[in-house]
Amino acid sequence: MHPQRSPEPRPRRSGALLLAALLALAGLLWAGRADLPAHLARWTGGAARAQATLDYARLSPTLDAAALARQLDDLPLQCQALADGSACEAALAQANGLPAALLRASWQQGRLQAVDVLVPWWAHHRAVGMLTARLGAPGGHEVIAADGQRIAALSWSLPEGTVQVARAPGWNPLHWTALRWNATPPR
Repeated sequence: MHPQRSPEPRPRRSGALLLAALLALAGLLWAGRADLPAHLARWTGGAARAQATLDYARLSPTLDAAALARQLDDLPLQCQALADGSACEAALAQANGLPAALLRASWQQGRLQAVDVLVPWWAHHRAVGMLTARLGAPGGHEVIAADGQRIAALSWSLPEGTVQVARAPGWNPLHWTALRWNATPPR
């Protein structure tokens, strides 16, 4: 008796279909990346995120939380006391026309010390362009500490403080770029 031939295995199509579905999802996310923070906010129940316009030239260490909120078109700030001062945050959908996730401000001894706006890495170069259009060419290149490492940063000097942003967005797509205003130290 001759041995029976086993049927030839059919190629698995489920792996190819899964790969095609993942590529399609990645393509959709890439095509809609400018709206991704707003979509994520809707999907996670945070659809009430605000749009803010921040005029860095009008920031001052003398602003309190209420004055900062008024300057940001009555943006609702969630504030909390800290051991050495206070901090306020607001969830954002956009800031100055850019996709954004968060605005964070910190005070020490009643003086506004810093204001951070977090934008996604894909909006980094647009953020630098927006700052250059509003504040002029960067006045300096510095090395700053961020997330435990030293990075090259662009800076703009203003009468009441300095605006800083990393010179390059980096390679981590999950990392948010911080547009940071630091108050000028008191004299």
